[in-house]
Amino acid sequence: MEGFEANSVMLKLRHLRENLEELDREFGRLAMNAQVAGQVQIADLDTVQTTIRSSLIASTVLWNALQEPIRKASPSMMTRKLREHDPKHALRVQGSRPIASESSIDCTRPLPDYGEKATIESQRV
Repeated sequence: MEGFEANSVMLKLRHLRENLEELDREFGRLAMNAQVAGQVQIADLDTVQTTIRSSLIASTVLWNALQEPIRKASPSMMTRKLREHDPKHALRVQGSRPIASESSIDCTRPLPDYGEKATIESQRV
């Protein structure tokens, strides 16, 4: 009987050892997967941070590049350019007013800078 019990105990110990070896292999795979996943997460985090920084730099560069055109396109700058480039400007400054043609609309308003009146003509479509 002792031989049978000894064999039974040895068989149980062998099964336990095999199960422990299988658990050790599985744990090793899980640990390796976790390590790889952690490295991937770190790499993904670095990639995301780099992308965010690049986007911020690009938006800053774009904003800086657009500031001058936006300033030039502002209504006050456009009014000055219209005044400066309009051949009829001298007539308006002296108080003369050109006659509006049928294809234009005559709008007058005082300019904040000089108090003179400007005529803005727009084509009817």
